[in-house]
Amino acid sequence: MEILEALTCDEIKIVNEIMDLCKRRGIKSYIVGGAVRDAILGNKVKDIDICLEEDPKVILDELQKLKCCQYHSEFQTAFLVFENGVNIDLIRCRKEYYFIDGALPRISPSRIYEDLYRRDFTVNALAYDIEKKCIIDVCGGIQDLKNRVLRKIHPNSYNEDPTRIFRAIKYAVRYKFSLKDKDEIKKCVENGVFSLISNDRIVKEIYLLCCEENWKENIYLCNDLKIFDVDERLLKIELEEENQDKRYSCTSRVDMRILKLFYSMRDRKYRSILAENSILNKELRSAIECSNEDSHEAADLIMGTMDNYRLYTILRKMNDYELVLLSWNSKLNYKIYNYIYNLRDYRPSLSGKYIASKGVKDGKSIGRILRSIMKIELNSGIDYGQKYLTENLGENM
Repeated sequence: MEILEALTCDEIKIVNEIMDLCKRRGIKSYIVGGAVRDAILGNKVKDIDICLEEDPKVILDELQKLKCCQYHSEFQTAFLVFENGVNIDLIRCRKEYYFIDGALPRISPSRIYEDLYRRDFTVNALAYDIEKKCIIDVCGGIQDLKNRVLRKIHPNSYNEDPTRIFRAIKYAVRYKFSLKDKDEIKKCVENGVFSLISNDRIVKEIYLLCCEENWKENIYLCNDLKIFDVDERLLKIELEEENQDKRYSCTSRVDMRILKLFYSMRDRKYRSILAENSILNKELRSAIECSNEDSHEAADLIMGTMDNYRLYTILRKMNDYELVLLSWNSKLNYKIYNYIYNLRDYRPSLSGKYIASKGVKDGKSIGRILRSIMKIELNSGIDYGQKYLTENLGENM
């Protein structure tokens, strides 16, 4: 199969330029992994990885119309952005060693065959020899693509790198593949395989699952494999982000999905993992952490008031993610919407500076006056500031 036919004209130009540079230096070059897989499946190729049997830095200075280059000497990789918008990852062929299950691997330079054997699944262990225009398939990946099967390569694969379990879920759902290793994955999960890796590595993979179009199916499969204990009924409630009307200005689509996952989780372990990491943004983690600690207290405070001023003073301290979580409680959502639409943008009709200009110099008194004005205005919907001052300070203020 001619893999290059799946690429755009601009991508082909860059790939051929890299091939020509490598050929002049006697370096073998290969398109590898997902690009080959997607081309064979007839899907749009999103990411182009090119493996070289040499350090990519030897050709970087000769590349034409290169807009940006991020080179990492430790792994001998380079991320390239060209002026025509094409992105390419150049990677040194390498082999990997896992001295301890769950640890990051040690790497060393290799040839293409060793590089393919280090990969996660047979359907990703495919390479296209750019010069010879042929596919290299060392693990039966093409046959597995035909059979719509996702299968690991290494005997100890999921213990070596537990994040492969999340990637197996992502690929199985995305391509509608049967998961060959399903029983083995369940056993690894039961044996606590995720305790071998950090919260950050776990959350990074969960985030990527939630980036997928069929993200809910990813979560359902996680549930089936006993990774999560999720209330699927709660997960199926329509997300605000699916019909976003900009009520919550600071939330992203994927963050809303993470929040929905958290909301539907029964097990405290993963609720804590979603709060204790450096992957999710700070406000999202704060909302999750607060909900873990005192969500019942906040809900009870809101439930127990019909006073707009009281509602305003409670909710204005909360970020958008906290408001979203509260709005999914059917007993509270009308109050949250009242705050979002009617109260959040409220500003008192008079400022503290104006009150001070009328002769009130004591800071505590100014604060007390402002609170009184706010309480009347929020509960009545009437601008009351001037009248309040007239009644309390006199008409000749």
